Formats: sequence, C-alpha cells, structure tokens
Amino acid sequence: MGVVQHHDGVSGTSKQHVAYDYAKRIAAGMNKASIFVTDALQKLLLKSDGGVQLDNLTYCNLLNETICTVSQEATKKEGNKEDIYIILYNALAKQRHEVVSLPIDSSSRFVVEQLTIEGWVTIDNEVMANENYAQVKWAASNLLFFEVELPPLGVSIYRVASLQDKQLSSASTNYPAVPRKLLRPSTQNDKEEDIIMTNDILSVTLDRATGVVKSISNLREGIRMKVDQQYGFYKSFFQDNPTLDQKALKDNEKCLPGYTDNEGDEHPWLKWPIADAPNSGAYIFRPSDQKLHTIIPQQQTQLVVKDGLVKEVHSVLGEGGWVKQIARLLPGKDFLEIEYVVGPVPIDDGGKEVVSKWTTTIESDGHFFTDSNGREFQKRKRGNHNVFGPDNTTAIEPVAGNYYPVNAAIYIEDDTSSFGILVDRSQGGSSLIDGSIELMIQRRILYDDSRGVGEPMNETDSGITPNKPYGNAERLGNGVIIKGHHRLVVGKAGRGASKMRSMVDEIFSQPHVFVASTQAGAEVSFERNNLSMLHSASLPDNVMLVSFIALGVEGTFLLRLGHQYGPTVEVDLQHLFPGKRLVSVKEKTLSANQDRKDWEDRRFRWDYSTEDNSFSPRGGGLQDGGRVVLHPMEILTFEIVLLS
Repeated sequence: MGVVQHHDGVSGTSKQHVAYDYAKRIAAGMNKASIFVTDALQKLLLKSDGGVQLDNLTYCNLLNETICTVSQEATKKEGNKEDIYIILYNALAKQRHEVVSLPIDSSSRFVVEQLTIEGWVTIDNEVMANENYAQVKWAASNLLFFEVELPPLGVSIYRVASLQDKQLSSASTNYPAVPRKLLRPSTQNDKEEDIIMTNDILSVTLDRATGVVKSISNLREGIRMKVDQQYGFYKSFFQDNPTLDQKALKDNEKCLPGYTDNEGDEHPWLKWPIADAPNSGAYIFRPSDQKLHTIIPQQQTQLVVKDGLVKEVHSVLGEGGWVKQIARLLPGKDFLEIEYVVGPVPIDDGGKEVVSKWTTTIESDGHFFTDSNGREFQKRKRGNHNVFGPDNTTAIEPVAGNYYPVNAAIYIEDDTSSFGILVDRSQGGSSLIDGSIELMIQRRILYDDSRGVGEPMNETDSGITPNKPYGNAERLGNGVIIKGHHRLVVGKAGRGASKMRSMVDEIFSQPHVFVASTQAGAEVSFERNNLSMLHSASLPDNVMLVSFIALGVEGTFLLRLGHQYGPTVEVDLQHLFPGKRLVSVKEKTLSANQDRKDWEDRRFRWDYSTEDNSFSPRGGGLQDGGRVVLHPMEILTFEIVLLS
C-alpha cells in the first residue's frame, strides 16, 4: 500500500524508470494476493468430494487491455471442447446489476448460464468484435457481453459453453438468439437521420457522419440536453534552454502561489519573470497560447454501429486517427459510457495536453463542482481571486489557473438540469465557459519544468535507455496509446451531487473476475450457488461499508460505515450479517486505537459562551440495540463480535 499511495506514483511526478518500478512492485503484490483469493474462493465454493475442481482458477487482472488468458485459451481453437466457469466478486456492500465483458478468441455463439438455487439458468449474451484501437499485442479478438446480478460483498457463479456443445448434449433447450450487429454506411452527403441509441432510460443522439454525441435525454426524468462534443489540445509552453536572470528576478519577480518569498530566495527557480515563465511539465500545466485547438472528427465512409444487448457507435478523430472513441449504452444503466483511445500523440509541432470537452445549454454562471478525494463536492468559481489571492489572479494563466483535481467526478447545474462526468482515474478538470466541462485525458511533453523530475513527460511504448551516467534516458519507440472511460450523467436540477456520489463507488470498484476452464460437459460440484457476507437490503443506498476487517480474536471484526450523501440515516447492525448473531459492539475512534466514549470523556471542551455553558452531544453514533445513526458525511468505526 505504501507503493500504491506514494505521492509520486499517484501523480506521475517521477522518472520513467521509477514509474516502471512502481508498476513492477504493484503487479508482484497483486499476483500474490490473487493466489490467496483464488485459493479462498475454491475452499468456500467447491465441494471437496473428489469431483471436478477448478484447478486453473485465475484472476483476470488485465481486463482493461482486453486480456484474460484462461478464457482466451479455452476459446482459441476451433472446436475446442472446454467450458468456462466465471466467479464474480462484488466488493461493494450493495446488490448490483452489471454488464460484464469477457475476452474471448472466438466469434462463435455461446450459452451463458448463472448458477441459481434452482440450478443453471440461461441468460442473454452477445459476442462483439474487439476493434483493439489501443493496439494491445495479446488482446482478445472478441468480447462476450452478458448481464449479471451480484449480491452485496459476495460472489455469483456463471458458466460459458459453446452453443454447439450445448445443442449436442440437450437438443430440446431453447437458447436466446444472438442480437444483430450492424455496420451502417455513412457518407459526407448522407441525408439520413441521426443515429439514436436507447435503453429505455437514456436516449442518445449521435451524428451519422462522424459518430460524435449531439444530445442526451434522460427519459425517466424528462430531461433532454443538447451537447457539443469536442476533443482538443493545448500546446505546451516550452523553451529549449530556459535561464533564470538573477537581476531580473529581483527587479520583476513573481513567486509561485503557495511559496513564500524566503523560499523563492533560497530556490530561484520558484520565481520567474513573466516573459521567462517555466515550461509545461510534470508539475506545471502551462499552455503556450491559452487556446484549445480542436481535433477534427473524421467523416467516415464506414461508421461502426453495433445494436444489440450492448449498443455502440465508434468515432475516429484527428489526422491519422490518433483519437478514437466508442460511445456505449449498457442495458439498465442511466449513464452513457465514453471509451476514449488517445495516441500516439503527434509531437512534430511540440508537446500537447489533450482534453475532452462537453458544452451544454446549462447556465452555470461560472460555477462548477469537483469532488474532494471522492467524497464531498467542492463548489468552484471560475477566476476566483480568493484561491490565488488578490495579487495572483487567474488572468495570468486563465486556463491552468482554473483547473482543479478531479478524483471521481465533476458536474455543473442550473435551475432546471444537471450534467456530470465520472472519471476512472484522477484527472484535471474545469469549466472555462458557462455550460461546459473539460477534462485532461493525456499529456505528451518534450521539455522538463525544472521542478525536480529532471525529464519530460514523454512515455513511449518501447521503454527508455538507462539514466546518466550509464545512458541519456532516451525514449525508445512511439508514444504510448492510452485508453480510459468517462460516464456521462444527465438529470434534474439539484441532484448533481447525489447522482454523482451514488455512482462513484461502482466505477471505482468494478466486479472482480475470476475464470477457470474444464472439459466440456464436466459437472463441477459447488457447495452453494452464491455467497454474500451481508443481507441484500441491509444498508441504505447512501451508506458505504468502508472497512470490514477480521481482528486477532475469532469472531471479532473492525467495521467502518460511511455516510455518502443525503439526510441522516439509521443502520441496524443486528440484521446486517446473515447467519450471524451480534454479541457485542463498541464504538471506536476513526483510527480504532481507543474507545469513542473514553476519547469523548478526555477531549477538550470548547467554551462557546452559551447561557448555561453546557456541552451539546452530537446525538448520533451507537444507539441501544445495535442501532447506528450516521449524520451527513460521517464515518463511524466499531469493534463487533459475531457468532454463528
């Protein structure tokens, strides 16, 4: 965890060799952890009666690259007689409906079944070609999509078999037809109507010639929003050999916000004359001309449109097609998923800072909201002099000066509607004009900003030579190609924060996929059809299970509950855990190193000069009978004892 949470590893302010070492250590830790988890799943779910076992059960940790070795090997050869077993783990404390995509190397038809209390039940599925825009070497040729139901803090079990094998073993079974896939022609002079995707919750209109989004409608809330979608880039400011004139620093000095004059005297690079400001780099975002240069969508002669269980429209943008997009609508979901693929970023005219921008009709009046480390939302004001002080207005850097960190989501709203975007990684974001949101999705920079990294942010696909004195840290190969996801949400006014916060955990904690293969038709004996550590409706929608950790004494656990949005709620710990009896519960401090009551008795009481000079207790926390009251945004910690 120390490696994962290191500030240079999180923010990218490290040398490339260090970044490679971070990735290596994290991968090693994940591999060890996955061995432990797969062993635990086998012991919890499988009967130990000497029957067929899932010996090659493996955690698919490269799904973002469309790679899962076990499922690909099981489907690679024509006529391969293997069944695939999938165990899905939901780490959230709420029941979920999701659409899972499994990498496969076959375009054949398959039967997907879920293990229920009545036995195996067939569910809808769809095989779609993987366009592999990211050019991943070992990526699967196809994806198998199917809908799943996941219990809170538990697992569900699924099986995938070749339709041909199933027909041979049970000719009388009815299997769902494979939904159609369309490849619709489109030309620059095409007069047909725009493309419309719908899933009965959202309706999305896209341009037939380019595939970019034109409007999003929330059918349940009666909100229709026109949008202008745009990809663009800011040109990175740079000087080949920036120098600091000590006399100029004294005569016309500017100190970076957040640094004192003394620090500037000790480190001259903290100050600069306006004409000789530092390069854009790992620490500093500084556009050269403050202008967003639009990446033009291509007029496509063959626009990819896939219409079935999962609906997709593909777009290509930029000269040479260095930006690609898939607008995806999933069944039962109230968001539009945008998958973007960027790279290699052209650098013939200098470094670029690539952004995705959405402009709506919302009258946001210069305000927008970004999350505070994934929890509360902070109201931001464009050009706010209170952020930089009266002498450091954003007029000097009107773009970079209005960018804020977006760890989970960003949204805007007015009196009638709201529009928000959830991110799958920390990004910089802003609203530089009313009704717009923009997020930085990739940077490729050719110069260092002299803040300590000592090399430019120019990651390539073939590595880097050793650092000095053994080499010159030369980049090898082409620029990397990155892939990411945004989720777009449209709703009524005043609901931006609650809608965003309710969806943040789902994009942060995707279902964990474990896959095994057996000979076709071999029956695997399971102890149970699913497994859940919580009752399905035990927690309110706005309460998150932050921690559930076994302590040293058997039956003793550390439990943390976090309030996420909305009004005060009550949770009954007596009915939280199925098949368990709550024996005792003690409220602890957040760090769990002492009892909450002892800490309350010892802590300093401020004199608020009330009439009777009395202290008013908070009124929440642990109540009689194992009930817990959580106030807005509160996190409470408990030590509980459970017995069967």
